Parts: sequence; structure tokens; C-alpha cells
Amino acid sequence: MSAREPKVEKHFKLPLFVIALFLANLSIYTTSYFQNIVLKDVAKTFNVSVGTMSQLSTVSYLTGIIIGLILGFLAVRFRHKSLLLLGIASYGIGTLVYFFAQNFVTVLFSPVFDGIGSCMVGTMIITVIGEVLPLQKRGWIIGLVVSSQFFTNLVIAPVTSIIAPVAGWRAVLLWFIFPVSLVSLLLCFLAVPSKPHHEQSFAKPEYWKAFKQILTNKSAIACIIGAVLIGINSSLVVYADTFFRMHFSVSLSTGAAFGLLASASGFLGGLVAARLINRAGRWLLTIAAALFAGVLHIFFTFVPNVNGSLAFWMTATFFVGVNAASFTSLVLEQIPAFRGTMMSLNQSFRSLGLMIGISISGLLLNLYANNFHIIMVMFGAAALVAAAVLFLFAKDPTENQIPPTAL
Repeated sequence: MSAREPKVEKHFKLPLFVIALFLANLSIYTTSYFQNIVLKDVAKTFNVSVGTMSQLSTVSYLTGIIIGLILGFLAVRFRHKSLLLLGIASYGIGTLVYFFAQNFVTVLFSPVFDGIGSCMVGTMIITVIGEVLPLQKRGWIIGLVVSSQFFTNLVIAPVTSIIAPVAGWRAVLLWFIFPVSLVSLLLCFLAVPSKPHHEQSFAKPEYWKAFKQILTNKSAIACIIGAVLIGINSSLVVYADTFFRMHFSVSLSTGAAFGLLASASGFLGGLVAARLINRAGRWLLTIAAALFAGVLHIFFTFVPNVNGSLAFWMTATFFVGVNAASFTSLVLEQIPAFRGTMMSLNQSFRSLGLMIGISISGLLLNLYANNFHIIMVMFGAAALVAAAVLFLFAKDPTENQIPPTAL
């Protein structure tokens, strides 16, 4: 099967398309950032420990793994826009479940819907970029859209700090997070083309052809392994603020400010990557960013003063943003005929990496009396191994395909 390069239609509104996908990607990170801020209050509401309440993230990641594998089949059979809209709706339902939950048992259904929605949205927004836009436009738009995950915290932190003290933590869900999902659903319905620009008709045997092409492609397999390792590295964000609060005894508000600075740095990294992907190449940019992020993650906890440590962390987060954009772009181009399935597997294995990273790091903290140096070395090493795997086995199928005028 050939995968023809899509052409943008005359009536296609690129700015609205980008805004819709940017907001959709932003929306699927709102609940997790919100929960990190109000975790103590939510745990008190449901009369459970903070550690128990934090396991909602584990439920979400586990659901994401399962849905990612199922989505590999669904992406072959159904329109990607339909799957995207279904994912946004599912995330919105999860928000309402969280709002109305009266006990810990019922609130556990929220991360199930969140996991379904996050996986579907995260996968399909990149897939529709691949099927709607030509190669020379895909890189910078992916960088812009992916960077929204860092921008989320810049929005949700001040919104939560304003609404929660006045009306309670539940009000943030109903007044802000749920409306964001609704607006995202409407914009994606209007802005994302109803049909791909190049029609594809799949019979049932194509399910297996999709997986066969991916699982017999050395570069695609390297990217899937890289997704696990980068997922492990991404787990670091759960512990960074706590490290500064415990190691340097900074206040809660100062730790939150550090988190906002890191988010801004990651957002900037995504924007920079958006401009560099076509120039430097998605393969080289991915590897370089993973190397820098890995080294900086290993050493930032060993810096003896708070300002130096923060500078290392912010620089590392900048390269995390660069890597997020360039690696996503690299994965998208691996199997052009089955982008939906490839991105589904990427999302599933990234969720697996996040689960592994959080589980192992939590165990290590318990075993070694909250020694953050150990877990940060683990997180940094995961990024370095990812860079090595991608350097040795991955390739960019689009190399030398972008015309000079597009650079």
C-alpha cells in the first residue's frame, strides 16, 4: 500500500486546526497537573492517604497501555477524527466522574476515562497532522502542539490557586477543566477535516498487516523501545518539586514557582524544536536532546546550591521539550501507511514507561530513605539509553525529502 503525501485543501483553515489540536493536547494534562496541586486536599476529602490518592495516575497509565494496544486496531478501521472526538468526550466524562465522586471507590472510575481519553487524544492529534499536512509543515506544527503539555501547568496552576481556595477543589473541575474539554471538542469538530485528504480503505486483514509492518521494521521497534525509556525519564516530573522542598527546604509556593519555571522552559524547548526539526532533522534532534536531558537530569540533584540546581533542571526541561517534539515527529514518519497504529503503540509503550518509572522510583525512595540522587540517576540513565538505542537502530525515513524552500 502506498501512502501518498497529503495536500492542504484551499478551504482548510490551518490556524484554527493548530489551535484546536493545541487545546486538545493541553486538555488531557489538566487533571494530572490539577491533582498534583490539590493532592493533599483531595486525599482528605476521600479519607485516604496521599500515597493512596496518588495511585489514580497509575490507574490512568495502566488504562492507557491497554487502550493504546486496542487503538492500534481501531486506528485501521475507523476515521481518526472520530477517534479524536471520542477521546476528548471520554476525558470530559472522566472530569465529571471526578467532580461527582463521593468516595474513593467511585473516584477510581475517573482515571479510567482519563486514561482512555488521554491515549486516544494524544495518539490521534499527531496522526491527523500526519494525514492532513504535507511533510514540510508537519514538523513545526507537531512541535507547537506537543509543547502544549508544558503550557498546561502555566495555566492550571494559577487557575487552581484562584478557584480552589474560594469554591473548593471540585469547582476547578467543573468551572475550568470540563469547559476546556467542551471547547476542545467543538473546535476539533469544526477544524479537523472530516475525511483524510488521501482516502484509505482497509479490509480486516490490514489489521495484521499494520502490526506486521511495524514489528518487522527495525527503526520502528527502536522507536517503541525509545518510547518506554523516554516514558521512564518523564516520570521525573512527579518528584522534582518534592526534591527541592525536601533537599533545599524551599516553601510550597517556592516549589510551585520552580515547577512553573520548568514548565515554561519545556514549552520554549518545544517551540524551538518546532523551528529546528526541518533544519536539523528529527532523528538527530531527538538524540541530541535526549543526551543533554539525560546528563542534566543525572547531575542536577548533586549541585550544592538551590539556584544552580534549578538552573540545571530548567535547562534539562528545555531539552525534554525539544525531545518531546522531535521524537514524536520521528515516530510519526516511521510507517506512513499505518500512522494511527504506530502512534497508538508509541502512546501505549510510553505509558508503560511512565508506570515503570513511577513504580521503581517509589520503591527506591522507600528503600533508601528518600534518596533523590538514586532515582534521578535512573531517570537520566533512561534518557541516555534511549539516545543510544535510537542512534544505533532508528532512522528518519523522510531524510532529504524536505525541499530547501521549506527550511
